[in-house]
Amino acid sequence: MMTEQERIIKRREHNQRYREQNKLSINARARAKTLRLKMPDMSVIDEQLNIIKKEVAKLVGVKILTLERILKDKKYNAPKHIGMHFDGTVLYNRAAIMEWLPYIREASAFIGKGKPIKITGMAAQIVEFMHRNKKVELFCNELRRNKTDGRLNNG
Repeated sequence: MMTEQERIIKRREHNQRYREQNKLSINARARAKTLRLKMPDMSVIDEQLNIIKKEVAKLVGVKILTLERILKDKKYNAPKHIGMHFDGTVLYNRAAIMEWLPYIREASAFIGKGKPIKITGMAAQIVEFMHRNKKVELFCNELRRNKTDGRLNNG
């Protein structure tokens, strides 16, 4: 038989382990509860009826920045967002997005994707050095001017 003191200690250890394992979800629930208390007029969100930007981007097959550009552009006829989650996540109506999805998939195939400039290794260090060193920049400008001028002395 355990004494009352041992039971209390065992229960306390169990609660501590539980808190450590589920810290993130406990904190999220606590933040949600305080936000609901602060803003009682906020509607309850049904996750099955709504969809977030990240899910829409995954369905369309584009990156988030491209999707935001598409959503802002009037020529793509994107559905308007219906609300915001308490953490700032923008929500869209799932049915409207699914209706719009075939159109945007076809349209997104023609969105231009520029080739990114990639500077690596020593070239990146030289570019950074040039930006930081004003004397070198002035010297290079002087050399360029002499070269275009055709004279050795620009005096």
